Amino acid sequence: MSMTNLHNIGPRPKSKLPAELLPIFFISAVLDANLGSILALLAEIRTQFGIDPFGIGLIGGSGFVSAVIAQIGLARLADRGHARVMMIFGLVMVALSLVVLAQADSLWQFVSGRLLLGLGHGAFLPAARRTVIVMAGADAGTLLGRLGAAQMTGFLVGPLLGSILFGFAGLSAVFLISLAVVAGCVPLIARIKIDTDAAPHRKRVLRRLLKRPGMQSMICMAIGYYGSFGLYESIWAIFLSDLGASQWFIGLNLTLFAVPMILFAPLGGRLANRYGAMKMAFIGVAVTIPFVASYGMIESAIVLTILMLFQAVGDALVMPASQLAVAEVSGDDIAAGQGLFGACGLAVAAAVAFVGGAVYSAYGPAVLFASQACIMAITLLGAYYLGRNPLGPKSSANAAVESPSSPPLP
Repeated sequence: MSMTNLHNIGPRPKSKLPAELLPIFFISAVLDANLGSILALLAEIRTQFGIDPFGIGLIGGSGFVSAVIAQIGLARLADRGHARVMMIFGLVMVALSLVVLAQADSLWQFVSGRLLLGLGHGAFLPAARRTVIVMAGADAGTLLGRLGAAQMTGFLVGPLLGSILFGFAGLSAVFLISLAVVAGCVPLIARIKIDTDAAPHRKRVLRRLLKRPGMQSMICMAIGYYGSFGLYESIWAIFLSDLGASQWFIGLNLTLFAVPMILFAPLGGRLANRYGAMKMAFIGVAVTIPFVASYGMIESAIVLTILMLFQAVGDALVMPASQLAVAEVSGDDIAAGQGLFGACGLAVAAAVAFVGGAVYSAYGPAVLFASQACIMAITLLGAYYLGRNPLGPKSSANAAVESPSSPPLP
């Protein structure tokens, strides 16, 4: 089913979430809660097990690497009618990761657990997003925004809940309780209504997608934008700890980051539907750049948290707008497009996470965050140039992905 057909479907009422999508939204929230709790506990893992900043970066980056592998190698299977299998596989991998993390006491065990967690996320999310996009039709942007809000709700609960559970029961209990919740989600997959239309089995899908100017534009944007997530994954909790923040404050900080995302992501999706997904994604990235540049110059954890809340508003616009823009230039290969976009961004996030800890230790936070902001600005300009004509020269292949809701950039 092409995006042209999707946009011919009448929009669903915006006041009500389709019941058949509720399991996807709930499971996505659970998965992000796991990510959030691990992120919040990295500083404690460093203290308990004597892992240096490079090792912490290795833990964070390894999850990105396995997510890249899943999104490049597996996402396209969802376009061929295997979305439900992909979701089940993703949950099983997440469950295995939590088993490993619950008994981990060395760097390589934590890395192994994070690898499995990334593999699970990388398998689940493209299949989930394809299902939402196809079922939403003309209202895809809005429902992608709500899906993002659901993920951020999980991310909001995860760090704070993880910190509380850690305080009362210890590190292993956090992962074991998460394991029980994830196991309870597996039966919900059977209740998800999966579209039966499958894209034709074609070779070199990724090559064909990479030839499209719109996809090139979005990947260029992702190279800069996702690098900031690599920094947050690898050094944010350590950065706050070095500023004197307690484990409770770190959990609260990461929880607060999700609040603007929850509130504004659905609005971001509606704006993407109305004014053009690619254009709104670029505006959102531009909003976040000054905040990223300023973080390394802040010496107060409270001030840092306030600035972070403003940045999250821009992130709430980028998230649904970028996913919708990628869907619009992907044609029938919706999940493959989502996987390719996510994989390219996560590959950069992995690289940044691997080196972020070392740069932080050697040069300090000011150089680290200022460099990341410069990279974001350069790649955004490149993405804008490539995105001036998202569909490229008119052809039958390009016409299939053209969307009336996404005019070329001015």
